[in-house]
Amino acid sequence: MKNKIFYFLILFFLSFLVSCEKKSSISSEKEGMDYYKKGEYEKALPLLEKSANSGNAKAYFYLGEIYRDKDISTSCRNYKKASEGGYKEAFFKVGLCYYVGEGIEKNDSEAFKWAKKAGDELNEIQLSNDDKKHLMLFIGDFYLTGKGTLQDFSEAAKWFEQAAELGDERAQATMAFFYYSGQGVLMSKEKSKYWAEKAAAQDNEIGEFALGMLNQFNDPPAIKEAVYWYEKAAEKNHEGAQYELGVIYEKGVGIEQDLAKAHHYYKLAATSGRSYLVEELSNFEKRHNLKGTP
Repeated sequence: MKNKIFYFLILFFLSFLVSCEKKSSISSEKEGMDYYKKGEYEKALPLLEKSANSGNAKAYFYLGEIYRDKDISTSCRNYKKASEGGYKEAFFKVGLCYYVGEGIEKNDSEAFKWAKKAGDELNEIQLSNDDKKHLMLFIGDFYLTGKGTLQDFSEAAKWFEQAAELGDERAQATMAFFYYSGQGVLMSKEKSKYWAEKAAAQDNEIGEFALGMLNQFNDPPAIKEAVYWYEKAAEKNHEGAQYELGVIYEKGVGIEQDLAKAHHYYKLAATSGRSYLVEELSNFEKRHNLKGTP
């Protein structure tokens, strides 16, 4: 009987110690957070470190925030500990750390894993609209390229469209091409035009290029409209738009032929250094007995 009483006393004592540690950790975190919110990082640091050393994942996250602008390696190590402790706000940040390889070894698979975990918890994480768009684009790019995960155009389109709906111009332009090509979504010229117009309204050259394509390859073609949008994109050094203007002015279909303008745009496109565009310029000059280099 005495042994049983002693055993229960030990259990009670140990649970009391754990309870005290948790209270101490929470107290340190709260006090540290108060200083953090005031921007008094020197005072916040030791309190958050004390709380983190007791296993507080949230404290690790805010240590990561404090170190972010002065020691990215230390910042990333703290984000990692916060993520491993289940603190959801840190998931995307540790994903970015794995992507750039700061403080932890670069690893695209780990970067995708943590970003996707953040994406799956999006409704539970407090992120600004800009950070949400950034996260959606980040995940979409992984699915689009097949880096860190299997290439999956339908998943890429799902994430890009969410970012597009939040107003991101690059996502809107990307969705224009998804709907134009039918990659990852059902082909729809109407939806392609919708997203291209949204992107172009934000002065996005890829959206302008998409509108040029939609008009050029329409049935029937609207070449003057295509030229209008291509020229806007070409002014922003979009090489695809510059090349298509070269083709249009060389052929003179739907618009007056102008070989001087065609040569000008072929040369502009070739300045990108892309081999096929340099070759197209060379072929144009051979066809018309011209000399010149980009």
